Amino acid sequence: MNPTVHKTLGIVALMLLVAIPAAGQNRISLQDAVNIALERNIDLIKAGNQVELSERTVLREKGDFLPSLRASAGANRNWGLTFDQTSGQLVTEQSDGFNMGLSSDINLFNGFADIASLRGSQYQLESDKLTLERTEQAVFFDVIQAYLQVLLSQEQIGIQTENLESQQQQLRRIEEFVRLGARPVSDQYQQEATVASVELNVLDAERALELNESRLIQILELDPLLNYEFDRIDSESLGLDVQSYDLDAMLTQSLESRADVRAREFLIMAFEQDIREAKSGRLPSLSLSGSAGTSYSSQRVELLRDDMGTVIGTNEIPFSDQLSDNRSGRMSLNLSIPLFNRFATRTNVHRTKIQYENSQLDMENLKQTVALEVRQAYLDYQTAAKRLDVTEKQLRAAQQAEAVEQERYNVGASTLVELTQARATLVDAESQRAQAIFQFVFQSKVIDYYLGVLNPTDSVLPAQ
Repeated sequence: MNPTVHKTLGIVALMLLVAIPAAGQNRISLQDAVNIALERNIDLIKAGNQVELSERTVLREKGDFLPSLRASAGANRNWGLTFDQTSGQLVTEQSDGFNMGLSSDINLFNGFADIASLRGSQYQLESDKLTLERTEQAVFFDVIQAYLQVLLSQEQIGIQTENLESQQQQLRRIEEFVRLGARPVSDQYQQEATVASVELNVLDAERALELNESRLIQILELDPLLNYEFDRIDSESLGLDVQSYDLDAMLTQSLESRADVRAREFLIMAFEQDIREAKSGRLPSLSLSGSAGTSYSSQRVELLRDDMGTVIGTNEIPFSDQLSDNRSGRMSLNLSIPLFNRFATRTNVHRTKIQYENSQLDMENLKQTVALEVRQAYLDYQTAAKRLDVTEKQLRAAQQAEAVEQERYNVGASTLVELTQARATLVDAESQRAQAIFQFVFQSKVIDYYLGVLNPTDSVLPAQ
């Protein structure tokens, strides 16, 4: 089956699968999201089409080395005055004719233009394949980034919901203390305000989740009118092993591994061949051509003569005999020497040289960009790794502090303000910890993406 047709059928099947709600909800895991994006992303499909187009171009360029072959045939019927060979007079009559033939030509030398054109198309094909590879990495990376934002929003909702339940329980305890006269009613009012504030935090977290899910739905190009449920991943179940990187080695690896850098290298090589092809216009060209054919005409007749040599009539030559007798052939060797073509060759050479120089400048700019991206990713990864350690200590301390303040408040040794502050510190520490975990996982993918080693076929997230 044609690859394009196969891809189209796959996309249609995936669209139908996604469009059928399961109990009103479509469950999508992170791996599902990656698979959907790799099937439906428009940029990825266009990059794949470009590869197919370049493959066809290479095939066409290879065909330039082969001889052409053309067949022709024609039939005609004429009316009007013709010369009658028997009577020696002009008569009005009808005549039929038929001809057919084969012709072929082959280029023997055209200044190496065909060789340069073939190599240029092959380099362009390699460049397009690498561009497709980099596009796959970019799509994979975008999906991971968007999905991690959804996971972080889910985590924040869990934190805020847990905090709300805790604050509501605290409110019920305070109401009992107030009823027994152990706490002033102002503590109850203050706690009610705290509960309302936390409820707003839950609403804000839910709104953030909706926005992040909408962005993910847009990236996956799903139907926005359907409902989707994105699977949660426990942040503590993710692999959090800190890797050791050497910045100089990372810079070297990125320039060797990045598909976009290698694609640019092949593109420069293609421009070099364009210059060679343009220069071929200054050299002579040599071609060989040949043709063979035969014909038939109803006017062609055999004269019948008597013993004295007088024409007494005609006899039409049969069709098959004419095709055999009228065979003809031609061979020609053609040499063309360019003398002056109104500066077309000079202009083409100059234009291709400028394109080549611009491609080299683009390469230098790309290398600079790659170096800056890798350096920034390295620094961000180091920061994310340090933040993991800091937030773990912060969370542990906040949990202990909140537990102590709760006990002190229960026995009347602490105020509600102090307890509320301890609880707020704990919630903030939990939030900071969740952000640190997902940021670290994301930064590890950033490292792989900017090094050019991010592989869509690998496991999406590292698990412990």
